[in-house]
Amino acid sequence: MPSPATDLNGPILTVDDVRPRADGVALLGNRILRVGDAATVRAEIGPGTRVVDLAGRALLPGFNDNHTHPISYGESLTTIDARPTAIPTLAGIQAAFRAAASDGDDRRDGWLIARGYDDTRLDVHRHPTRWELDAATGNRPALLIRTCAHLAVANSAALARAGVTRETPDPAGGRFDRDEHGEPTGVLRETAKAMVQGHVPAPTRAQIKDHLRAAGARFLGYGITSVGEAAIRTSDELAAYQELAAAGELAVRVFTMMLIDETLEPLAKLGLRTGFGDAWLRIGPAKLFQDGSGGGRTAAMSVDYRNDPGNRGITIYDQPALDERFARAHAAGFQLSAHAIGDRAIGMVLDAYEAALAADPRPDHRARIEHCGLCTPAILDRMARLGVLAVPQPSFVFELGDSYRENFTPEQLALSYPARAWCDRGIVAAGSSDVPVVGCDPFVGLRSAVTRLTRDGQRMGPEQAVTIEEAVRMFTLNGAYASFEETLKGSITEGKLADLVVLDRDPRAVPAEDLHTLRAEMTISDGRVVFER
Repeated sequence: MPSPATDLNGPILTVDDVRPRADGVALLGNRILRVGDAATVRAEIGPGTRVVDLAGRALLPGFNDNHTHPISYGESLTTIDARPTAIPTLAGIQAAFRAAASDGDDRRDGWLIARGYDDTRLDVHRHPTRWELDAATGNRPALLIRTCAHLAVANSAALARAGVTRETPDPAGGRFDRDEHGEPTGVLRETAKAMVQGHVPAPTRAQIKDHLRAAGARFLGYGITSVGEAAIRTSDELAAYQELAAAGELAVRVFTMMLIDETLEPLAKLGLRTGFGDAWLRIGPAKLFQDGSGGGRTAAMSVDYRNDPGNRGITIYDQPALDERFARAHAAGFQLSAHAIGDRAIGMVLDAYEAALAADPRPDHRARIEHCGLCTPAILDRMARLGVLAVPQPSFVFELGDSYRENFTPEQLALSYPARAWCDRGIVAAGSSDVPVVGCDPFVGLRSAVTRLTRDGQRMGPEQAVTIEEAVRMFTLNGAYASFEETLKGSITEGKLADLVVLDRDPRAVPAEDLHTLRAEMTISDGRVVFER
């Protein structure tokens, strides 16, 4: 049997209310054997023990990024990087497409894909048009995906492949932007984006596994040991995860969110439900998308956007359709989950949850709202009463906050991603990134949760800041709770899985505005060192 490993001579943040402080930790196999004073832990040292001297560095539970898109993240590493930090100008985006169009790469049946642009940070401060993409892409179909992934710009060849013309009506839950003559400009919102993107060839199972391997390596470098896969759409996606898990190649532990319209029926017929699987891979909630993005002004709001009169965003389902889907998922034994950012969308989701729970009560349901962006006092009251969890992305404040400050009023921003209000009301909030919408660096997430600073140095709803201890809990124990795994991981507790991260400094001793400068120096997963600088 393997000898225990120990960590000594540095601060240990256990995130365990029973034993918040410790001098050392001993591991045996893939479990935490001892947590306690130095003498107790040193007594476990054997001849084959690797002793890790923290030397002032900090030991924490492995980070849990509760809402990610690992397949898309891995794939994004092979596409044109159009993020503002990489390409801040329209001319730069055109140049990147022009270079890609000339390289002869036709792995996607000729499609050119870029992702990450943000119209609010682009030099022209607007969305590009199909004609501007045409000038750089020739006859190859091209798709430029906005950072939020709820909008995209298609060139003329892409629209043609999808059969979109000026006569094409807007789909339910989406919209084609049009010029003064009724011609589509190429800007696609919500389900209109899906109509065009659906013509991009899907990756093969082998390619999906490559994407997951690439994403997993990045996660480990940040000390992330568990993630939530936020959208399983196809059998190939789930099979890729299963094959990697069976081969021992999953880099991080994964729970999967199953999209109701695509995957619920076959799973329910087999009797599979939330919790099926093991500590490496398990089925999570049944999920759907109810609205869009706050930065892209497609999040469903109860009032007009302050800078877009007449626009209150987009809802994907009407209330009866929403109610029916969640009632069916709940009855089949699934945890419930919905993407909802605008207050109107959140209210509709809460209506559907309340109806499903009234028809089939389940005391410990842990229904989730992914993002849960623009709240109101009434929403907070209902979440607390119903026991609904929030799964926000604190780094949105940094990465997207300046566009939110343009789109929403100060009163709305005062309850945007309201971490302080959730904590004060006993609403569990699990931290996440939504990568590749933004990066998965948990230290940016910690900084954002504690400071509420945007990229431009403005404070977005500063009254919603939390302490560093509360922020760390969001990215560790709260994440485990959100997937019914708090007895298995999320804190440094005897008997739990040996998933740990060593940071270069104690986050409690770092000035709040410098938290993003922290880095992971060692990641331990399942009792093994899987990343080390």
